[in-house]
Formats: sequence, structure tokens, C-alpha cells
Amino acid sequence: SDAKNWEQFYAQSKGCFLGIKFNDGNIFCHVIKSVAEMCEEGKRMHHCVYRMGYYKNPESLILSARDREGKRLETVEVNLRTFKVVQSRGLQNQPTMAHSRIIQLVEQNMNLIKRAKAV
Repeated sequence: SDAKNWEQFYAQSKGCFLGIKFNDGNIFCHVIKSVAEMCEEGKRMHHCVYRMGYYKNPESLILSARDREGKRLETVEVNLRTFKVVQSRGLQNQPTMAHSRIIQLVEQNMNLIKRAKAV
């Protein structure tokens, strides 16, 4: 099936990043581990991360930022060529109260992503 092929592609193209997670004690970020998880993220957050096919984009790394209880806050896109945060979107594409802290946290941990890519 198409979905299975994309899971394989995602696992291959994003494999080196899939274990990455970090937190500041309040915000917990992890790289989205599969196309199925990305679909779930899009559904729960009511935004287009899945519909727009970000999992197909080799330059795009998607992370989920959550609170201590594991509740989704925002979905973060990092560009794997520039290592910049492209966007971070909360429920229905709205930014949350934690928006700037989430971006800061991802930027502070960008070396983890760079290092994973270099391997």
C-alpha cells in the first residue's frame, strides 16, 4: 500500500533522527517517529502537517512539543539543510503561550539534530 511505502521511506530518510528527544523540564520535544504518528499529530492538532505530506520532504524534520502531561502543544518543523525552525504551530495553526519557549528549546538542541545528520 501507499502508506506502507511512505513508512519505509520515512524510516530510511529520517532514521538517524528518530531517537532525538529533549526537554527543559516543562516542554518535551521529540522527533515524530512515523508517518502514522504524523497523521495522528495532524488529526489531534487540526492542522495540515500530514495532509501536506511533510513526511515526503527530505529537507523537513517534524517534532512534537508537549507539556509535562504529554499533551500536545505545538508541532515544529526544522529545515535539515539550514537547521532553522521553519514554523511551530499549535492547535488549528495558532501559536500557544509556550510558542517562543518551544522555538528556543529546539534551537538550543539543534546540535543533536546536526550531529545525527552528520553520522
